[in-house]
Parts: sequence; C-alpha cells; structure tokens
Amino acid sequence: MILLKRVLNLRDLEVYLVFKDEHVLSYALIEDTKKPFTNENKKLEPLCYMDEEDINETLNVFRIYLINDKPLKKIDSFMLREFFSEFVNTNSLTNFIIQEYVQIGVYDNDNNVQAFQKMLDFVGSSYKIKLIKESNWVYLSQD
Repeated sequence: MILLKRVLNLRDLEVYLVFKDEHVLSYALIEDTKKPFTNENKKLEPLCYMDEEDINETLNVFRIYLINDKPLKKIDSFMLREFFSEFVNTNSLTNFIIQEYVQIGVYDNDNNVQAFQKMLDFVGSSYKIKLIKESNWVYLSQD
C-alpha cells in the first residue's frame, strides 16, 4: 500500500512524498506547465509514435517527475506511473508526461522550498518557486 504526504501545494506545482510499506519510495512533483509539448517532449515514447497533428492539439502539459536516490524497481515504477496518471484529467487539450530521475542525496535535504527548487532545477524545469515576503503574510489576531 502506498501513502502520500503532500509537502508543497502551490497553484501550478504540487510535491508529494510517496511511502510504500512505511518507507520512503519517491518524491513526486506535478507541474502544470500551461504550455504545449516541446520538441524535446515529442521525441519521448509514446509521443514519438503519434501524428504531429494529434500532438499539436494539446495546449497544456502536466509534467510529473518521480525523483528518487536510486532507480525504482520495475514494479514500483509501474505502480507510481499508473497511480499518478490518474491525477491529471486528460482530454483533447490537456495531457501529461511522467519521467523518472535519480538524484543522489535527494532525501538528505529538509522538505523546504530550497530543496524543492533544487529538484526542479535538476529535472530541467523552468518553474521558479516564488518566496513569500514577510510583509505579505496576513496575520490573524484575537484583539
């Protein structure tokens, strides 16, 4: 059985820590690129077998990155790909890509914005996590 712990939830990015049998299995980052497939994406399976016309209909691509400190076992890889493929509502305009990455020391960092940005940079994402300025926080008081 797998367990998810969402460690970051932003408008266009979610980061999950995935557990299997009470052990960390992987990080999963889901990025809404709000862009169509790139030429690099079109070389990936199964896109490389599709008609250019069909590929160009997709206007919004979600990128799902599975990041671990060592390669996933085939059964775990298949399970995670199957599981996270259900997270995106695909249609003629929206689709997704799932890719696996091995980043040595990925679990050595704390779950903080800098660690997540480092993961995004590692996978080649152009997404930049914007830090919230202290002056923008809304404080609640009981005065």
